[in-house]
Amino acid sequence: TMAVIETVFAMMMIVNGSMDGFMKTEGLSHCLKIKRESERNLADNRTNVIRYECGLVEAELRPDSEGELKIYRIVEKK
Repeated sequence: TMAVIETVFAMMMIVNGSMDGFMKTEGLSHCLKIKRESERNLADNRTNVIRYECGLVEAELRPDSEGELKIYRIVEKK
């Protein structure tokens, strides 16, 4: 399967200052909605500093098992 490089909106999860995860979203408003939901679901007693950030990224996308393109790695934050 081929990887493609595209500019997409992503929600990034930053744990203790380093990027720990990311997901492709359908645009800014979709990203902000997921960000709000994720922030609501954070445990109050956590020890890690977790923050979510929405932004345009240049990403390497690869199809998952169902053929849907997912972010494999972030090449560059815009």
